[in-house]
Amino acid sequence: MIQPLKNQAHKTIINGLILTVVLLICWSLSSRFLLHDFSKATQVLVSRITFWLYTGAIYLYAIRKEKQTFLLWADKHYKTGNYILHIILIFLVILFISGICFFILKCFGLLKMSEDVIRLRKLNAPLKVFIAITAGVAEELIFRGYMMTRLCILFKNKHLPIFISAIIFGVAHIWYGTLVNVLYPAIIGIVFGYHYYKYRNLKMLIICHFLIDLNALFNPALKH
Repeated sequence: MIQPLKNQAHKTIINGLILTVVLLICWSLSSRFLLHDFSKATQVLVSRITFWLYTGAIYLYAIRKEKQTFLLWADKHYKTGNYILHIILIFLVILFISGICFFILKCFGLLKMSEDVIRLRKLNAPLKVFIAITAGVAEELIFRGYMMTRLCILFKNKHLPIFISAIIFGVAHIWYGTLVNVLYPAIIGIVFGYHYYKYRNLKMLIICHFLIDLNALFNPALKH
């Protein structure tokens, strides 16, 4: 069952979601344009630090304005073996769906390597790990932990919150400059969203997200 916010009007929830999107846009624009003259390493470091500050701002809104915990759904506990199994299955589902989509895009000549991703792979190892940690933890807290659960309060249809949060998650990667770099995160967001809705465990998604980004940054064989 979806846990509703206690004694809170939908207006407070809507304002929180609007704030989340507005701050996300501000973060994206500032990371893209204000840091343009700095080195790629500096851009990445500052943008990831500010994303943590952005996450903290949403956390404060949840605590002070909504007067509720940041994560509305308490994580269910699973055995270690279940964690491993779920993570493997999530990877397989993402690979299957994205493989079909990429094949279609390739047929239409829409597969293109992002220059930003190429530059990210040239960064030093500690910075790559920091990127993956930020993506795994902070992005899951925002898009699944906060955004999706609040959308579930506003919509009776369980599919809309999953797709809305996934689309926003995909569009948040638009600055990488290619269709693939928007589509792939959106696919991940949909798979993660359904998993979180059913199994109510954000830790699994955090681990998956971290490993996906870590692989993307350290695996030179990847072409998207």
